[in-house]
Amino acid sequence: MTLYRSWISILALGSILLGQISCSSDAHTPPQSNEEAEQKALPDDVVDLSTVIEKRIEGKHDEALTLLRDLSEKYPRSIEVYVQLGRTLMDLRDFSLAAFRFEQAMSKGAGSAIARETAEAHYLSQDFDSATDRYAQYLATNPEDPNSRLRYARLLARQGKTTESLNTFFQASEEASPEDCQLMGSLFLSKKLYPQARHWFEESNRRANGSTPGALVGMLQVALAEGREADAENLILAIEKIHSGHLETTDLASTSANLLRRRRLADLIARGVDARSMSVTELASGLLAGTWASKPPETVISAGSKLPTLVSSIEPEDEKDLPVPAPPPEPEPEPVMSLAEAFAAPVGEINDATGALESPVELGRAALLEARYTTALLHAREALKENSKDAKAWSLCSQAHFQLGEIDEAEMTILEAIRHDPTNLDMRTEYLRIARETLPSDRYLMELEKAREIFPDTVEILWELARRYHLVEKMPVTASILYRKVIQSAPSGSSIAQQAEIELLKIEKP
Repeated sequence: MTLYRSWISILALGSILLGQISCSSDAHTPPQSNEEAEQKALPDDVVDLSTVIEKRIEGKHDEALTLLRDLSEKYPRSIEVYVQLGRTLMDLRDFSLAAFRFEQAMSKGAGSAIARETAEAHYLSQDFDSATDRYAQYLATNPEDPNSRLRYARLLARQGKTTESLNTFFQASEEASPEDCQLMGSLFLSKKLYPQARHWFEESNRRANGSTPGALVGMLQVALAEGREADAENLILAIEKIHSGHLETTDLASTSANLLRRRRLADLIARGVDARSMSVTELASGLLAGTWASKPPETVISAGSKLPTLVSSIEPEDEKDLPVPAPPPEPEPEPVMSLAEAFAAPVGEINDATGALESPVELGRAALLEARYTTALLHAREALKENSKDAKAWSLCSQAHFQLGEIDEAEMTILEAIRHDPTNLDMRTEYLRIARETLPSDRYLMELEKAREIFPDTVEILWELARRYHLVEKMPVTASILYRKVIQSAPSGSSIAQQAEIELLKIEKP
């Protein structure tokens, strides 16, 4: 009997303990609400959004928005509901609220693809800082989206991140618009990298299939910064011819007017014009429409920017007004000098008896500096009559031909100069400048390699060769070696060394 009672006591105690444990467990597990139970039964991937999408396709965006708001209350953890909310609000052009809904989707774990839509909504709502962050997130996993990359580059430029913006632009430069090219030119100009700035301003004109005022003004800024007054003068006239009055709206109006007064003073005096109170538009209009004393001024064409290209989009009936004549005829042995030329010419050219300039080559160089290229060509030929092996005369002849737009003649004469003086770096550099425009890509690369063998430590040749391997040949390893040589050879802190470091970072970036 005693044993039986012991067993009964043990069973009773066990039942009590089991009941306590069960009660404790129930106390810590709150009952599930109907909403949570429904969400557990219906995960995100089975939320029926077909009606919403149908409404959006039909253009019934307000009805779609009402349905989606109901669904967002019913399924507050559904990513797709918030994505559709954002897209519907984008349709309704409520960009700020669309960005908010997309951000809700991102906070619930939406993929990086939604980051692009989020960035676009922020951009359209003019929240540029948030847009920049989301584009960076999206491009980290989707680098092959050029449109997003270009917009990201524009946002970086807006934030003043010049180097980061340029690096981003370069990764999608093939798809860049004329406006993007113009922005790249402005960024390079702000960094005082003038050759690159000039290239992208010219590229902006090329991609626009014509001359745009912004790109032309950018090229004018480069020409003024580099001290190329002859090119600057031609650009001023081209801008005022194609886009009359545009310079008056820029901060270059006064500088441009002063340059025209200084360089065209002889012509203005000959015509009896008082230019002191005239604006740049009035000066340019008078110079473009006026009758010249004897013949139109010679064309100014630089290595990087040729006026015929700038004005090629003008209609044929307007071309007669341009200060760009047809290719000049072969000069006579004793050309008649106009009054305008007499004002502009050095003293030695007017009266050789003074002895100010002794040789035809020196006379030609003076004429070249004064942008009188036909006269320079005449003096170069006079020098060659005296000595057909004069390399300097052949080089002068090439420069005059090049500035007159006679590229084939320029190439032949500079090759002749090199033949007579093969170790002259200036002549070799001049030839490479012409060869870049005339030779096929592979031939030009061969000429660059040949020049490097002759002048192995010349920074300009190393830089051009590095850029060629980097951007054209797509050989980053070779390009990085050459960039390092540029950094070693260029003066410390120079602009070309800094640019080489930037390009090297872009190549080595993982």
